[in-house]
Amino acid sequence: MSKARINKALNEEDKVIKKIKTKLEQDLLNNIIESVPDSIYFKDLNSKFVKTNRANAIKLGFSNPEDLIGKTDFDIFDKENAAGAFKDEQEIIRTGKPYISTEKKEVWKDGKVTWAISHKMPTYDSEGKVIGTFGFTRDITEKKKAEIVREALLRISEAAYTTSDMNTLYQRIHEVIVTLMPAKNIYIAIYDEKEGVISFPYYVDEFDPSPVQRKPLKGMTEYIMHIDKAVLIDERKLAELNSIGQIDVIGTKPKIFLGAPLKVGGRTIGVIIVQDYENERAYGEDERQFLIFVTEQIAQVIERKMNSEAIMKYAEELKQLNNTKDKFFSIIAHDLRGPFNSLLGLSEFLVSPDEDLTEKQRNVFIQEIYNLLKNEYELLQNLLQWAAMQLDKVEYKQTKINLFELVSKKMDLLSLQANNKNIAIVNNVKKDCFVLADNNMLGSIVQNFITNAIKFTNKNGAINITSTYENESVIVTIEDNGIGMTKERVEEIFRLDSTKSSTGTEGERGTGLGVILCNEMIEKQGGKLTISSEPNVGTKVIFSIPISTKEF
Repeated sequence: MSKARINKALNEEDKVIKKIKTKLEQDLLNNIIESVPDSIYFKDLNSKFVKTNRANAIKLGFSNPEDLIGKTDFDIFDKENAAGAFKDEQEIIRTGKPYISTEKKEVWKDGKVTWAISHKMPTYDSEGKVIGTFGFTRDITEKKKAEIVREALLRISEAAYTTSDMNTLYQRIHEVIVTLMPAKNIYIAIYDEKEGVISFPYYVDEFDPSPVQRKPLKGMTEYIMHIDKAVLIDERKLAELNSIGQIDVIGTKPKIFLGAPLKVGGRTIGVIIVQDYENERAYGEDERQFLIFVTEQIAQVIERKMNSEAIMKYAEELKQLNNTKDKFFSIIAHDLRGPFNSLLGLSEFLVSPDEDLTEKQRNVFIQEIYNLLKNEYELLQNLLQWAAMQLDKVEYKQTKINLFELVSKKMDLLSLQANNKNIAIVNNVKKDCFVLADNNMLGSIVQNFITNAIKFTNKNGAINITSTYENESVIVTIEDNGIGMTKERVEEIFRLDSTKSSTGTEGERGTGLGVILCNEMIEKQGGKLTISSEPNVGTKVIFSIPISTKEF
């Protein structure tokens, strides 16, 4: 055999060996990448898939790896996510620098979210020129979900101790829910088992206002409380439940809503609901599981905070009651006991056989005793009425009242006092002015303020009573041109610890409790009292009472 033929045979043999070697290398590479559970892929310079293992194809929604060849991330993920991956790969191709152990959030076209650890590096041809990228990713979705839930639970637990009030706590809970799922529309409803009512202390919605407190109806809130489990309801399911009478849709219909009961120790204290008006795929099983994981902690935190606020409120009420008791006894000790010294002294003169009193002196003493007793009786009545109001023992019944007629009756009752000082009282209240109030309370308020105006107005003075409308209230003004008060004195008459009564222009006495009582009665009826005064000019008493629009 010639040398040329030998060399040709050797060359052919070398080619066969190289071919076999290449085939073995490719088979080995295929076996390696197919045996790895992680996603492995090769892309060209345009970020198109040129080779991938089956694990990656299945993850991306393809049954056969060949079906993925020629596609890009834009065919699989949402635009923003795909654009980010493309940018990374083009940077690797440009610089030759790999991306190692990069955590990525993957948002798919259908809205599904997964997480992965991604490694990407350049691939080269035999001449060392970059021809594309090689990458592999490991799915860490379950691990990431567990981390997110743990972080959410921690933040919710911390909120119970760091927030100052319930509304701030609800806002913090909302912030945590946003890290788990879309929560542009969310509300928390609380069920008061004792009162049998549902309230909505936190309500954030694009379209509907916050519902008022109500008895249970057939809304989504009540449905979740009834089935007592987390539920995901889309438009079709909502229509079905509505048609069979299990749910009456209240407000705007969502495309999808997700809700879960808030339970503590097997007892349902409320529900939490998120809803979306545009994207019917906003929530899925992952979000339902997330909500299940965190609702138990949310319920415990809400109840703990509510109990804490209730204890603080109760402690404050006890403190106020204790202060009230101290003030009450202080008034009894000073204002009620003091005049009895005068009564005893005067009485002693009357009954003493050693005192030689004229008939005129005796009548003066008797008149003074009568005045003291009358004033003390009025003070005692005011004390008892005030104490009853503090203990919430005063019966309150709203009725429709003609304010003009009520003022006229009180003017008639006080006409003798006014005539004795030649004081003109003018009733300028609108004759068709109706208010919603307790008749006895409103009568006491008007009588007290007219009495005060007479007391502190000089002879030949004037008192004007008017009414105006403002929003849903009637504003009543009782104005005199009497001796008036300083700003400091006006502030004092609202304080229980300063019940010293001022003497009227003709020596009239008072109890020092009248304005305090009137203020509490006005507030109990949903109104507000203000008093403005200027020495030697007069006093203006202004208070509001709700307008009556009801028929009785």
